[in-house]
Parts: sequence; structure tokens; C-alpha cells
Amino acid sequence: MSHHRWGADVPLGGAVSPETFDKIQIGQVFQTSAAFDGGEMDRFAALSGDFSAIHADLKTAKRFGFTDRLQYGFLLTALLSRIVGENFEHAVCAAVALDFTKPVVVGERVDVRAEVTQVQESMRSVVLKIAMLRGGDVVVRGKLTIMFLRQPASNSIEI
Repeated sequence: MSHHRWGADVPLGGAVSPETFDKIQIGQVFQTSAAFDGGEMDRFAALSGDFSAIHADLKTAKRFGFTDRLQYGFLLTALLSRIVGENFEHAVCAAVALDFTKPVVVGERVDVRAEVTQVQESMRSVVLKIAMLRGGDVVVRGKLTIMFLRQPASNSIEI
């Protein structure tokens, strides 16, 4: 697993300090990947309450022509949270717009690419173009807007 910062592969997992707003530049690319197994799918179902048969039941998935259960799209979007949390200091997700273009079955690896396409100084926001790929096929595409928090001028509490 790696992400790209300034064109160099850098391992994930805290080896690189997160980017501050003033360091972000258009064209920067951040990446991650994952393959969710059946256990992770089951935990997501329990957490979300989504027990749709196409995701939870192998027989149903096979009846519709799939080799295994389909991964939850919203489980895949959790990878966007990973990109934000590991790469951007004091940033939060502000808006997400995604198209799910092809199904992904349990255990298939998805590679996520997030490219900075816009930096808005006045809002302290960054827009990332998102592409999630299975092999060379785009399975999810869209954009993610993140906002960088401002630290208060004073940490004292006024009463």
C-alpha cells in the first residue's frame, strides 16, 4: 500500500506527516488500496444495518450472475476517509459526489487515486478527483471536497 506525494512512492501507515493546507498543490496525488473480505463485509452489515441480499447472501449474488457477494459501495467509500485521515492535517470531509460504475465482489482489491484539482484559499478547502479502480477498470469515480480546520486564536474558555 502506498500513496504518491510529489511523484514519489511513500509507504502509508504514519511514515509521512500529514499535509497542512499551505503545502497542498494542484496535481498532488494520494493513493491507497484495500480488498475487503467476508468478515469485514459482515461487520459493515452489522454496523450499518444494511443486510441487502446481494451483499449478504452468496446464493443471491450467484443467482444474479456474480461469483461472490458484492462489496458495499459505502464500505469502499471508507477508503476516502483513510485518504483524508492519513494525508491531511486537521481536515474533514465536506462533500462527496460519487458514481458507482461497476460492481466489485468480496475480496477484489480496489485501488483509490485522489488527485488535487482545486485549492480554495478563502474557504481553506481542497477538491480531490476520485477514481477507484479494480485492475484497470474504474469502479467508482467522483469528487471529494475537504476543508481544513482553523485553530482558534485562543485555547482559553470564556465564561
